[in-house]
Amino acid sequence: MGKKISKEEESNQKSMKKKKSALRKALKFVAGTGVCVGAGALLGAAHYFYMFSMKPVRHDKSRDKDPAERPYVRGRRWMNEHPERKDWFEMTEDGLRIHANFIPSPVDEGDHRYAICVHGYSDTSESVGQYAQHYRDHYGMNVLLPDLRGHGKSEGTYVGYGYHDRLDIILWIDKILERDPKAEIILHGISMGAATVMMTTGEKLPSNVKACVEDAGYDTAIGEFIDVYNHLEQKPPVPAEVIMPLLRAVSMVEAGYDLSKASPIEAVQRSVTPTLFIHGEGDTFIPCIMMKRLFEAAACPKMCMLASASTPSATGPK
Repeated sequence: MGKKISKEEESNQKSMKKKKSALRKALKFVAGTGVCVGAGALLGAAHYFYMFSMKPVRHDKSRDKDPAERPYVRGRRWMNEHPERKDWFEMTEDGLRIHANFIPSPVDEGDHRYAICVHGYSDTSESVGQYAQHYRDHYGMNVLLPDLRGHGKSEGTYVGYGYHDRLDIILWIDKILERDPKAEIILHGISMGAATVMMTTGEKLPSNVKACVEDAGYDTAIGEFIDVYNHLEQKPPVPAEVIMPLLRAVSMVEAGYDLSKASPIEAVQRSVTPTLFIHGEGDTFIPCIMMKRLFEAAACPKMCMLASASTPSATGPK
């Protein structure tokens, strides 16, 4: 008769099996790239970049002193101090407790319109407070501001770049529909949040999801990583083409997913959700060319707004 184990021990054993399986896949993947894994310096460089780019970072409050941050600071204050703000929590399939802020419509009889506003990298749901305020105060909509996994009050130890996060947004959509089966929902994300909502539209969504706004999203996480890596002032003396396969291997072990799957451009090719693509020509973090690629690839009804120093264009990119 075998020894009976506790649920906690069983869970730990399953977790260890998953990690070992991920490690085997990662090492097999690295070996398949032809990279010499015996060079510990390369793996060290990849792990350094993993820690730099994939470990959640808290909002740096010193940035709030920048005059350019004033609209965001007002939005943070609006959300945090709103008397009707409520905390919502959900459990993901992989066992994380995720959080969102919900502020109901100001309309007395209630409103069936909802905006899910999704924040970007190294921040929390507070950073989209100004967008949520606009949807609620100007249009009378209900607003939901999720903390992506690993950010704010949501559990998690890594940045998902939209891959696992897309499924978390679907959880929030389902929760809204439990509250209001007649809900009409718009998804609005900025930067990494934009990638997240685009990847969400690549899934089979209920007809209640009416539209998507992506503001300054990247076409692929790998492409964005390469661009950021190439612009680092202090980086290992290793080409991005060598680092990226190793980084993918490290992410498989540490975060349990392949970064190449964080691909909004593949998602919009499957999307049927009407989408507005927004980007600024002066964006130095996420190249504007990425929006043009996304727009051209999108199969859904679409428009774009390319903001320049003069007048924004509300047609297709040139």
